Amino acid sequence: MGHFIDELKRRNVVRVGVAYIVVSWLAIQVGEVVLPTFGAPEWVFKTIMFLVVLGFPFALILAWAFEITPDGVKKTRDVDASASITPSTGRKLNAVIIASLTVALVYFVWESRFAAEPAPPPEAAIAETAVPDTQEEPAQGPEKSIAVLPFDDLSPDSDHAWFADGLAEEILNSLARAPDLLVAARTSSFAYKGTTKDVPTIAVELGVEHVLEGSVRRNESRLRVTAQLIRASDGFHLWSETYDRSVADMIEIQENVAIEIARALQTAMDPEALGRMLSAGTRSIPAYEAYLEGLAFGISTVSTGDMYEYVGALDAFERAVELDPEFGEGYLQLAYFWSGQLNTANIEYGFLAKNQDEMLARFNNAISNAARFARNDALRAKYQALEAAVAARPERALRLNSGYLESYPNDRDAQGMQLELLARLGRYDELEAALDQYAEAGASHPYLSSNIVLFSLHVPESEFIRRHALHAIEIRPDDVFIAYQAHRALLWAADLDRASLILPVIRASDLPDSVRLLAELRQACAERRDADARRMFDRIETEFADDRFMLWIGRMLRDDVDAANELLRELDESEDYRTLYDYVAYSYFDPTPFPNLMKHLESQNAAERIQQDIPYRCQFSDTI
Repeated sequence: MGHFIDELKRRNVVRVGVAYIVVSWLAIQVGEVVLPTFGAPEWVFKTIMFLVVLGFPFALILAWAFEITPDGVKKTRDVDASASITPSTGRKLNAVIIASLTVALVYFVWESRFAAEPAPPPEAAIAETAVPDTQEEPAQGPEKSIAVLPFDDLSPDSDHAWFADGLAEEILNSLARAPDLLVAARTSSFAYKGTTKDVPTIAVELGVEHVLEGSVRRNESRLRVTAQLIRASDGFHLWSETYDRSVADMIEIQENVAIEIARALQTAMDPEALGRMLSAGTRSIPAYEAYLEGLAFGISTVSTGDMYEYVGALDAFERAVELDPEFGEGYLQLAYFWSGQLNTANIEYGFLAKNQDEMLARFNNAISNAARFARNDALRAKYQALEAAVAARPERALRLNSGYLESYPNDRDAQGMQLELLARLGRYDELEAALDQYAEAGASHPYLSSNIVLFSLHVPESEFIRRHALHAIEIRPDDVFIAYQAHRALLWAADLDRASLILPVIRASDLPDSVRLLAELRQACAERRDADARRMFDRIETEFADDRFMLWIGRMLRDDVDAANELLRELDESEDYRTLYDYVAYSYFDPTPFPNLMKHLESQNAAERIQQDIPYRCQFSDTI
C-alpha cells in the first residue's frame, strides 16, 4: 500500500487531480456567465458539464500511465525512474494549482461582492458624495419584522425587471402569511427601487428590523436568484443563498426563500405548515410567470395612476388561469380587478368599455373558481367574503372576513375590507378601534392605506382624520392613490395648506381626468374660489353628463342635495341594491330618502348611520 501511494506522488496523480478540479470549476463558472450572453442553448452548458465530469478519471489514468521526459511524453513502463523529470513537472503543476486558486478566489470575491449589486447611476453617486453623512443611529423595529426590497435585474439584456418585481412581490406575499411576522407592504418597500440608501436607513424609514435584498439573472432556460437577509441594527447577514437552477424551479426557489427567512427569524409557525401556506397555488411555470407579470403591472399602476396600464395585469392573470385552470390565486386577482370595475364610486370604475352585467358575470366566474380551488378553508372564507361584499351583503361578508382574519391576522387586503364593512354597517366604535390598530402596521399598503384614510371620515373628529391622512402621506408621498385620499381628508379636517401641497402630485399623475377634476373642485370650494368652482361644476354637468357618480358628487359639493338624490332614485325603485350600495361607503350619504335601500340595510343588521356634512362644501355668494 505504501509503495502504491509513493507511486501516486511520484507520478503526480494527486497534483493532476487537484489541478483538473480547480481549472474545471473556473471553466464552468466562466461558461455559466458567458454562454447566456451569446444566446447559447442550455444543452451546450450541460454538455460542458458532462465532458468535465467524464474527463476527470481519464486525466488521472493519463497521469498514472505517462511521464514527461527530456525526450517528450512517454509511457511510464518505458521510462527509467532516474530519467524522469517528475519533480520538475510537480513544480509546474503546483504553479498551475496556485495560479488557478488565485483566479478562483478573485472570481469568488467579485461574484459575491460586486456582481449582485449594480453600480448606482452617476448622478446618484455624485449626490451621495455631495451630501454630508448625518445618518442617525438606526432605531430598532419590531424583532420579527421585515421589508422585502425589489430585486435587481442582472439579466444580460436587462429585460426581466417584471420577473424580478413579481418574484419579490410573491416572496413578500408569502412571508405576510406567517401570523407572527410583520411585513412592510409592497408599495412601501418598492419605493426604494434603484435607491442609493443603505440598509439601516431603509429599515429605519420602514420601521423594520430586517431587510431582504436580492437579484435575478435569467436567460431563456437558466435562472440565478441571489437573496440575503440582513439585520439592520448591526448589518449582520443572518442568511444568504444563491440558487443556480433551471427556470422550471422558480416556484420552489420562491418557497425556499420564504421558509428559510421564517426559520432565520424564528417565527412560531412550523416550517412544514408554513410551506403548505406558501404554495403559489400552481405548479405550472408558464402560469406562475403570467401571474408574476400581472403583479408587476399592479405595482406600476400604483406608482403612476395609469389605469389603462392595469389592462396588462388583466391580460396576464387571464393567461395564468388559462394555462392552469385550477390556479386559485390567479382567479382571485381577476376577481379583485372586476370588483374594482363594478364599484361605481371607485377610481378604477369605467376605464373599460363594458356594461355592468358583463363585468358582474366575469367577477362571479372568477370568485367562484377562486373559492372552488382555494388551498384551505380559511382562504375560501376570504374569497366568499369578497363575493358577499360585491353582492351588497355586508353582514355575511363581515362574518366571513372576521373568521379569515383569525387565521391570517396580517393580511392587509382583508384588513382593508374589514374597515369598509364596519363603515358600511355603521359599527363606528369597532371601526375607530380597527383604524388605530391597522394604521401603524399597514399604512403603507395601497388598499389598506386608502381605506384607512377614506373611512376615517366616518369618525366625527377632525384631528383623528388629519392624523391618519398625514401618516399615510408621510409613508407614501409619491403614491397617487394615497395622495388623492389624503387630499380630501385634509380638506375635511380643515387643513387647507397641507392639502394644497398634495394637489400638484395629483395634477401630475396619470389618474383619470374625472378624479383630478374632483380634487381641484374640492380645493376650490374649500378656498372659496367661487368662479373657479362654478366653471368646474359646469364641466361636470356637460363633460360627464352620463356619469351618475360624478354628477352626484358635484351636486352634493354645491349643496344641491335634492338634485343629487334624484339621480339615485331610479336605483332604489328598481331595487338595484348592489349599485346603490356603492354610495353607502361615503360618510355624507344619507340612505333615508331611499326606502328600499333602508329595508335592505335593516335586513343586514346595519346600525343607524351618523350623518356627516361636507365641511368644504361650496357656499356660493350672490355675486362672483
